[in-house]
This record gives sequence, C-alpha cells and structure tokens, in this order.
Amino acid sequence: MSERVRRIAARLALAILGAALGINVAHAAPGKPAAPIAIAYVFATQPALGVPFDVRISARGGDGIAGLALSVQPGNGVQAGTPRLTASSADGAERTWTVAATAYGDGTLYLGLLVQGTAGDQHPASNLLVPIRIGTTTAAAQTTAPPPDANPTRQRIIVLPADGRYGG
Repeated sequence: MSERVRRIAARLALAILGAALGINVAHAAPGKPAAPIAIAYVFATQPALGVPFDVRISARGGDGIAGLALSVQPGNGVQAGTPRLTASSADGAERTWTVAATAYGDGTLYLGLLVQGTAGDQHPASNLLVPIRIGTTTAAAQTTAPPPDANPTRQRIIVLPADGRYGG
C-alpha cells in the first residue's frame, strides 16, 4: 500500500470514528480550507456581443476580515470599467460593487476578480473567474437533441438548458 493511500485511509478512518463519536474532526484532518472572503456575482442583463452590461459583485469577509477592496482583470475579448462601490457595511466587511463590462469575442470569456481585505497585520484575499458566455455556440450545443432512437425499450432523456446565472 502506498504512503498516499495509507494517509487517505487514516483520514477516512479518523473521520468515521469522529462521526460515530459525534466529534467535529474538521480541524484534525486537513482538507481544503474555506475561502477567507466569499465572493458572489450576478449579471444585470444577459451579456451579448458588443453590448455593455453590468455585473454586481458582492463580497463578505470572514474571521474579522474588513476593509475589502476589489480589483478587476478583464480577460481576452472583454473590457471592464472601474468598480463602483454601491453598498458597504460600516467596517467594510461586506461590500457590493457594480462593474460595467463589454464582451467583444464569441464563446466563453472571463472576468477575473480579486478581493483583498485586512485582518490585523494580515491581508487575506480571494479570487474568482466569472465566465461570460457569448454567442450561439454554447446555446446550440445545449439545446441540440440527438436523433430519435429506433429502439423503443430505451428511456428517453430530455436535456433542458441552464439559465447561466451563478452566485447570489
């Protein structure tokens, strides 16, 4: 048994034992840490090629993180303006910005977000890539149905397109 498999087995055994005993073992077994700053976004309108649209970005600092600041890095085919602060808590631990953007490419483009805060002498940060889907290629791929099957005993599956909104 490899060392990696032994470590995974030991963590799994520890988690099962902790669950059986009713103990929270989240700190005992290392895992993926939670982001120090939660980031969410919503489009004001569905992005379209060459048409300006707004993106509302909300961030919330955890564990005493305040003074949040947003940096925006548009990817290839995207232009973005300076973030405009639209709401903030008194200490800056929760903030909302609006960013005006325009997409000049077809397909999936990205808008990079970096939110930094302050917690004592530390400066934690979280980042997020916002996918911007432009054009008919993604919509056509989602709604194209396969040809009907000649075998009537198979189950029929209907695929519905997603609305494309993420975050809250």
